Amino acid sequence: MSHLLSVSIPDDLMAQFERQARERGLTKSELAREALRREIDRDRWAGVFRAGERLAERAGIGPEDVEAIVDQVRAEMAGGH
Repeated sequence: MSHLLSVSIPDDLMAQFERQARERGLTKSELAREALRREIDRDRWAGVFRAGERLAERAGIGPEDVEAIVDQVRAEMAGGH
């Protein structure tokens, strides 16, 4: 099922939007759907990263620890553990 969405877009943004749709060979509807999906995905990933940051903080893991942890996991995977 599809829904119709009506939005107001400033002239300068609309010109950029139309140009990008033309350059990519998409209709404006296709480009708008793609942009909405990308924005929703971006928000979802931002939530994942925020959750990871909270877990790392609780575990006392900081950015300086990441490389050593990655190396440790890679060594364990290579060793068959």
